Amino acid sequence: MNEKPWFDPETGVILFDHYVTEMPSFQKVVADNVVTDEEFLAQTQKVIGLLHQLETMLTPEARTVCTTALCEMAVLNAFLHLRAKAAP
Repeated sequence: MNEKPWFDPETGVILFDHYVTEMPSFQKVVADNVVTDEEFLAQTQKVIGLLHQLETMLTPEARTVCTTALCEMAVLNAFLHLRAKAAP
């Protein structure tokens, strides 16, 4: 597995947005700008599988931090969508 840094070493910027654009699942949706029910379900199942895998690998302390980080990342993502909707 190719380990990717979470942050740009020079700027400290989170790199996940960049990695998203490289994901085949994202590229497929961007190609036609449509998210079908099947694509949504497949992505949901993929995320659930990865979270189950991750959960088994973490210590209780790391699981707590990871849960908080994932939830805060979801809040940040919601902020981005709200700001985009509010932009003139």
